[in-house]
Order: sequence, then structure tokens, then C-alpha cells
Amino acid sequence: MIGLQTVATPVGLLIGIVCGFVPLIIGIRQKQYVPALLGWVACALSGFACGWLGGLPMIVLATSVVISYSHTVKSDPFLSREALENIDFTETTAERIVRQMAALGRTIRGAMRALLRNKAGFLGFIGMMFFFLMTVFGPTLIPYDGQAHFYDRLLPGAQTLFRPPSWEFPLGLDYQGRDILSHIVHGGQKIIITAFQAGVMTSIVAVALGSLAALLGGWIDRGLVAIANFILTIPQFPLLVVLAAIIEIDNRFFLALLLAALDWPGLMRAVRAQVLSLRERDYVQAAISLDLGLWHIITREVLPNMISYIVISTIFSVRAAMYSLVALVVLGFVPLSEPDWGLMIFLGNQQGSLFSRDALMMVLAPVMAIALFQLSLVMFTRSLEEVFNPRLRAGL
Repeated sequence: MIGLQTVATPVGLLIGIVCGFVPLIIGIRQKQYVPALLGWVACALSGFACGWLGGLPMIVLATSVVISYSHTVKSDPFLSREALENIDFTETTAERIVRQMAALGRTIRGAMRALLRNKAGFLGFIGMMFFFLMTVFGPTLIPYDGQAHFYDRLLPGAQTLFRPPSWEFPLGLDYQGRDILSHIVHGGQKIIITAFQAGVMTSIVAVALGSLAALLGGWIDRGLVAIANFILTIPQFPLLVVLAAIIEIDNRFFLALLLAALDWPGLMRAVRAQVLSLRERDYVQAAISLDLGLWHIITREVLPNMISYIVISTIFSVRAAMYSLVALVVLGFVPLSEPDWGLMIFLGNQQGSLFSRDALMMVLAPVMAIALFQLSLVMFTRSLEEVFNPRLRAGL
């Protein structure tokens, strides 16, 4: 669909430029020129990368940051020079929306300061941004080399098309004479998206079931814990291999759903333990006594105090999902198409690239890409605790 791709396109750039005019105009009106310009650039790049999927959310985020620089609450007696009896405490819908956007903008600015404070976490963030730029913008700069070159790239006297890294081909050539760098650039997006889908679905199921089990208790708690314990007693990866051998998996979303279905019990037990501890806090007991409802208790009282733990657990679920996905592809249980990092390892192993120095990069390049992406994720978690914990941000 036009404007909904996750690869940089000219249409996406146009969408991003148009979306960027919203924070730009608001910033110029408020005389916040630097935030306005940065907001316009952020919207342009986000729209260029993901079309409407990136441009529309970035409008809200960039505009919130721009508003946060100059917004003041007119009904705040500490900021007003009027007498207390002359202050109008009524708030229109538009004023409430602006106030909430300013609060979101201040939160984003505080999160960025916390991200810059932790050097290891910031390096992880840079690594994640590198892979994002490579998989989204890289395909527009490096064309995909998917055709075999059996004759035009065969060197005189050579027995194979494998070639070591050179100036012309920085990562060398594979067994069909194709540029390995193009396969690295084009082969990362699908596997990263599938891993994130599996990690997010794992966290959603685990948080929902863990919170319900801890707050409702009784037979619901016992039943959910029994199901989780039963799944945990089964070795996860062997079960995944058996299911992949029985079920024909030709859809990446279904594969992510299968990975999430086997990975949620461990996180669900941890979330349940956290909620059981939070349930005894005074503010949660007060919400229960006031009969504010299960949805209010979970979303307003419990989840805000677990958000850092949930986000970090989601990232580790993404790591586990990527390892499982690559292992299934390498073992040949998932018939995925090129380009794909896992498929590069599978084909390189089949073609004997591990036994030739000239062919080693066909396996080593995707392994290094996966390892560096995983390392970036782990290092990025170092900053997330400061981003979500107000006490650690107090010194910023």
C-alpha cells in the first residue's frame, strides 16, 4: 500500500516533508526555531523511512517536544502574577490537549538526557540506529544483487565464484558470485521485524495473563500458573523444531506468533510475582477499596510501576526470538526466501564456505551482523532503567 512501506521511498520522503510542516510552523510561531527545524527533519526522515507509519506518529512526538519548550499552565498560581481569586482554573479541551502534549514533550526530552548520560546505553542506541538506517535506507543506496553471475565474475583459473573482500566488493562474493554486502543490507529487515513482533506479542500475553492471575487470584490464578508450568517443563527449542517440522510455516507473522506462544510462560511468572508485590502497596489497596475496576488498577496503578521491567524483558524476548528464528532457518525447517541473514548462514554451510578462506565471509558476515545487533540491544537496556525510572532521572 502506498505510504505504508518500511523501506525508504520518494513517496515516503514527500509524506515526511509534509508532516514536518506541523512542528515547523508551531515552532516558528512560538519562536523556538531550533526545535522546530529539528522536528521538521525528524518528521522528514521518519516519513522517508516508513511513510505514513513513521510520519504521523512523529508529528505528535516532534510537536510535543516543540510545545514543551514554551508551554506554561495559565492556571498555575506559581507562574501567574494574578491574584489567586482572579485565576481561572477552568480548562478547555484544546488547552488540556496542549498541556498533555507538553508533558509528553518534557518526558521525551528527559528520556533523551537519560540516554546520553549512560555511555554504554548510548553506544547501544547508536548501534540500533545503525541497523535501522542500514535496513531502511540502505536498500535505496545499495541495489540488491540477486542474480547469479556464473560467467562475468569468474576469475581466470578460479574453481568457484567465492571471492574474499576487496575494494570492489567489501564483503566478497558468495557461491553464485553475488555481492554479500547487498545481502547483508537487504536481508536484515525481515528477520528484525519478525523478532520484534515475537518479542512484543510475548510481552503483551505475559503482562496481561500475569496481571490477571495476580489480581484476580483463585482458580484463574491456579489455572494460568498450571498452564505456564506445563509449558515450561517442555524444552522450548526442541518443541519448536518439532512444530516447525509438522506445520508448514510460510508466513513470518505466523512464525512470530508461534515463537511468542512458546516464550510467554517465563515472563508471565515474573510479571505475576511483580504484581503480587505491588498489590500490597497502599495506593493499589486504595484503588481496590474504591472499586475503580480491574482495567484502571492494571493500567493506572500497576503497569506504570513495571514499565521499565516490561520494556527490558521485551528486548530480551526479542533476542531470544531472533536466536530461535535463525536456528530454525539454519536447520532448514523454515522455507524463507532470500535475502535473509539466517538463510545466508544456511546456504553458506551447505556450499562449504566454512572450509575456504575466500568463502568465509558468506557465513561470517551474517553472524557478525546478528551478534552486533544483539550486543546493541543488550547495551541499550543499560539506559532504559534511567529513562523509565524518575528517581534515576532526578540528577539530570
